Amino acid sequence: MAQTQDWKGKTNGGAFGQRFLLRTLRHVPTRVFYPVLYPIIPFCLLFARKTNRAIYQYYRKIWGLNRWRSFTDNVKTAFVFGRVVIDKFALWAGNKAQFKITIREEDSKLVDRMLDQEKGFILAGSHIGNFELMGQALEQDRKPFNCIIFGGESELLQERRNTIFQENNVKLIPVTEDMSHLFAIKEALDHGEVVAILCDRMFTGNKKKSVDFLGHPADFPTGIFRIATLMEVPVISAFMIKDKNNRYHSHLIPLNSNSSDDLLLQYVHSLEEVLHTCPEQWFNFFDFWKIQDN
Repeated sequence: MAQTQDWKGKTNGGAFGQRFLLRTLRHVPTRVFYPVLYPIIPFCLLFARKTNRAIYQYYRKIWGLNRWRSFTDNVKTAFVFGRVVIDKFALWAGNKAQFKITIREEDSKLVDRMLDQEKGFILAGSHIGNFELMGQALEQDRKPFNCIIFGGESELLQERRNTIFQENNVKLIPVTEDMSHLFAIKEALDHGEVVAILCDRMFTGNKKKSVDFLGHPADFPTGIFRIATLMEVPVISAFMIKDKNNRYHSHLIPLNSNSSDDLLLQYVHSLEEVLHTCPEQWFNFFDFWKIQDN
């Protein structure tokens, strides 16, 4: 499965569907919408063949499961992802009090130490679980959070994200083709702020490095780890894992190295550690690994 850029990272549904979800989920609990996925998911699995095939091969080739188990776990991933998307719309709609987020004691102490120091730090997230709940979970007023986001979302969603995240002391920095977001990242860290960024997806212009990930080579962007090394700021690998219904729990892992390559390897190892506990929450729906599809 050669890695490609086919996955654009853009939320589907059209303006009407997105507006309907935002208005409805402002008042309705997410659990009311979860059953809607039962007729939708089979349709998506049937017609979104490229993304469907990518996750099937993820189970078949990476985890070594048989064909039937790969198929059923593929369906499971689709349903979990659907629920996470609904949760995100509820968050953007402002209906955030319904989420029950458990912050591990060691995670809380780690973040408190980082927030109390003068230096800024980086939260290195991934497309596992629901990273956008991290700002809600770590709500505080000591340091602004700067969340690096894909810049191709609809104007409606970008506006809602800005409004909701500002309430939690979170600022949004869109990824741009001219790479100007890199200057915004440096400026935020210079001011001792927090930068939260997803580090498991390649975009045009990213410098990359191929490393072993779950037993097979895969490309990861290296830019944020180079910035961390040059600016001598700490990096924490951060996950918000979905449990049953509207419950989530945190999993933070500090990365410790003066080498950008070592930071990347530690980050990838943290992905492996978490995926061994919840492989169904891997939400990179494209051919991620460099192995043959046969």
